[in-house]
Amino acid sequence: MLFADWARGAAYVLMVIAHVAPGDGPARILLISEFLTAPLFALLIGVGAQLSWSAAPQHGRRYVLREVVRAALVFALGLLLTLSAASVLIVLMHLAVLMLLCVPMVRLRTTPLAVVTVLALVLAVAVPGLYRSLTGGHVAVTAASEPDAFTTVLGLIGGTGGYRMTGFLLCAVLGMLTIRVLRNMSAAEWWRGALASAAAFAVMLALLVVPNLLGLYEVHAYDGTPSEQIGVASGALGVLLAMWALEKSPLGRALPSLVAQLIAAPGQAALTLYTLQILVLHVYQVRNPLVRDDHWWMLALLVMLGAGFAMAWQAVLTPLALHFPSARWWVRGPLEGLIRDAQGLLVPRPTEPPSSAGGRPTSPRRTGAR
Repeated sequence: MLFADWARGAAYVLMVIAHVAPGDGPARILLISEFLTAPLFALLIGVGAQLSWSAAPQHGRRYVLREVVRAALVFALGLLLTLSAASVLIVLMHLAVLMLLCVPMVRLRTTPLAVVTVLALVLAVAVPGLYRSLTGGHVAVTAASEPDAFTTVLGLIGGTGGYRMTGFLLCAVLGMLTIRVLRNMSAAEWWRGALASAAAFAVMLALLVVPNLLGLYEVHAYDGTPSEQIGVASGALGVLLAMWALEKSPLGRALPSLVAQLIAAPGQAALTLYTLQILVLHVYQVRNPLVRDDHWWMLALLVMLGAGFAMAWQAVLTPLALHFPSARWWVRGPLEGLIRDAQGLLVPRPTEPPSSAGGRPTSPRRTGAR
């Protein structure tokens, strides 16, 4: 399922645009990165959880522990990156918590999971509104207002902030449900995926763009309004469906396996590229403490560096993995391989599925806010 990796690659590009683009581009098209980046990563957490569950040889205690180890390592990496000088609000801690939330949900049957999706939608819409009503419409509670415990919890789970766990949860369960639907569709139905993607993007535009254009009400990225929460989830879903339709379409099937895999490389190394981007911005900010990093050349550098690094890494590691099986999990990326080996060291499992990283299957304005 290379389409999931293609979607992760798209999320990386959107993230870089959100972080360093100095303008919104023609017709303000680049502003979409402000809305979609973090929700798309959250949706892909759900996608990854569903794919991991489907591929896992065991679903018991060992599986849970391995997922806990992975989430803990991602959380620790996020804390480490918060020490950087990059002007980015790190999202990895929120995504790590989301990984843990996905562990019990991915075990649900489809009907109960659909019910959870509806509940997540209600929470994503209701929690920010309830928080605003309790705090007098303020974006955040001030120290002088001395919020009670209930208001504080509301704020933590999604009432305020750039990253709202209730909204992330909605995106994640949408990702799980979408994978369950897509795995029962044939390649000949790619056009259905394309139509569904177009419909999802239409909902996004109707909720995020049209209200601003018509002066009905204002919608801003991260504002937590119903339009923003539903619109960004729909847009993230549209990206995933578009990538699935592309892979299954005649154009996607005509791509040579090597080309399709190279396109997937940046998405497969998404965690590594997220970290690499933060390190580049950190170095730039340390060397230029009074200069913003918003430059077109920085945008081009991070996109080319990320894609180039991921493709070069796979080009080198794929042949090595054929001779050294222990290196097969490192093909996706260095941090991805490190986490996989840490999982194997701390929670070994009896059997490992064969790697498919080297070939095509046959059958994180932001990811950080300024």
